[in-house]
Amino acid sequence: MNSFGRLFRLTTFGESHGPALGAVVEGCPAGVPLDEARIQKALDRRRPGQSALTTARAEADCVEVLSGLYEGKTLGTPIAALVRNTNQRSADYAAFGEKDRPGHADAVWRARFKHQDRRGGGRTSGRETLSRVIGGAIAEAFLARQHPQLHTVAWVSQVGPLKAPPPETLPSRERVDAHPTRCPFADCAEEMATLIQTAKQSFDSLGGSVDICTQGMPVGFGEPVFGKLKARLADALAGIGAVTGVVWGGEDMLGDIGLSGRRFHGYGGNTRGEGQGGGEVYGGIQGGLSNGKALSLRVYFKPPATLGEMAKAGRHDPCILPRAVPVVEAMVSLVLADLSLQTLAFPHAL
Repeated sequence: MNSFGRLFRLTTFGESHGPALGAVVEGCPAGVPLDEARIQKALDRRRPGQSALTTARAEADCVEVLSGLYEGKTLGTPIAALVRNTNQRSADYAAFGEKDRPGHADAVWRARFKHQDRRGGGRTSGRETLSRVIGGAIAEAFLARQHPQLHTVAWVSQVGPLKAPPPETLPSRERVDAHPTRCPFADCAEEMATLIQTAKQSFDSLGGSVDICTQGMPVGFGEPVFGKLKARLADALAGIGAVTGVVWGGEDMLGDIGLSGRRFHGYGGNTRGEGQGGGEVYGGIQGGLSNGKALSLRVYFKPPATLGEMAKAGRHDPCILPRAVPVVEAMVSLVLADLSLQTLAFPHAL
């Protein structure tokens, strides 16, 4: 299962400490404006070594597009791209020998496959997500042509116990990227940065959440029975290694309220914004289909499992949330690109 999607399909390959990682995207139509610079910009937002808050592994993550593009447009053929690893320190993992790292996938991988690349986790490393970001950049290029009104932005909404306030308007990616934490609220971002630095210095780690919103959604993306839009998004987002939960809905349905079910009464929830669309409390999804309102989700991440002596021996993120933002955006864009093609191909199918 190294592929994701049905009509717009991403396949990822490579290991954290191998020669390279990469992606192959099939199903992107011909004529979509796209160049290496767009993909590189997306990778730059995910790459390691961005600030003192992230891993010290310094990788430029320079993309090489091998096929599928000509004269700045897609050809409709498979788009293959790779990023070469240039700053591996595999010796950091030699000290562990055959010992399984607590909280990692070492033991279960070996039990299933009987052989494994123990350097940095191999395919289970978070570095694999750069391939998803490549796919997401291509998906966004297609969506920009097919649905120019559609706009997706994610941001860090919680680190440890610190929660950012809900934004009054959707922040721009420039505003999100203005601070190393990728929290668009300056005061809260500074507190988060201090908390992450403290965790890093004590070889601890922090979890939290990323919020994502897509505006300009068409009506009818998804399916009414199997393949609901919320199910497709959950599949995409839960497939990110450190994700522990996904919640759909506007601010009053997110977080502790959404997870604990404290909204026991239907009035105020089901009746708000009656008529087509039904209101923001559904997070832009009704009956498995997009309802034209903004699509909103919150994605929860566990703290990284590399702690204590393991953290001292290698280079690791004390909090993956800032670098997870473009990965979350990429997975949502891949789902929407796939559903766009599905809607075009089978507009009346059930």
